[in-house]
Amino acid sequence: MKKTFAFLLVLAIGCGKDSGNHSIAVPDVVLAQQNRANIQGMILLYDEDGNRQTDMSGATVSIDNSTVSTKTGADGKWTLDSIPYGTYDISYSKQGYGTGKIMGIYHAATNHATTIISNSESMAVNSSIAVSNLVVTPFNAAIQAAGVTGVHIDPVFNNPSGKDKYVRLFFSDNANVSSNNYLAEEKIRSNGASTQLNDFNLTTRFFENLGFKKGQTIYVKAYGDSFLADNYTDPITNTTIFPSLSTKPSATMNFVLAGK
Repeated sequence: MKKTFAFLLVLAIGCGKDSGNHSIAVPDVVLAQQNRANIQGMILLYDEDGNRQTDMSGATVSIDNSTVSTKTGADGKWTLDSIPYGTYDISYSKQGYGTGKIMGIYHAATNHATTIISNSESMAVNSSIAVSNLVVTPFNAAIQAAGVTGVHIDPVFNNPSGKDKYVRLFFSDNANVSSNNYLAEEKIRSNGASTQLNDFNLTTRFFENLGFKKGQTIYVKAYGDSFLADNYTDPITNTTIFPSLSTKPSATMNFVLAGK
């Protein structure tokens, strides 16, 4: 009996000693909550002529490869709540507008409770331009006599506002040229009026720099595009995305690249 009492006394004294380690075991669920914070940013919406919209709500912002998403408010601001620390790719979109990505957002513990993406993103309304005709004509004899060969390319489309619009040309050596199947592309500004063609002069040297050869048949298709420089490369497919293109492109035209 005395031995038992002595053992209990030693055990009690041992437990009462200060080891100097004052850390407290924290449950995993609490640690998980501590390793989270919000991510915030802003998306600006524009109309087709480059005017900022007064209401920028309704754009969807989501973390890639997850079910986490949120919507922008009227001021264009958005918040993804209580996101675990890590590095994320973020996508955004809105019906009637383009799409976009914010790559490699590093989200970690800082002096602030929120990771703030300082640079705002922009989206424009999808182009409404329907290119009704694409006029392709070779340089005239006088220009060619001066040793310069090439073509005039003139996109024609209805443009009641009279304001300049943007058109993107896609070139290929394949008759099935499109915004997803091309060898080269060029964005141009046009008023679209059939009575005042813009005469974009593209020389043989221009096409050679794109990888085409003299005597080769080149196919071209035109799409209405946004004023924004909003194209980006998809990191998974490694393809260039043109998010604001019109769904009504021109017919495909072709020409033989002239040259001496």
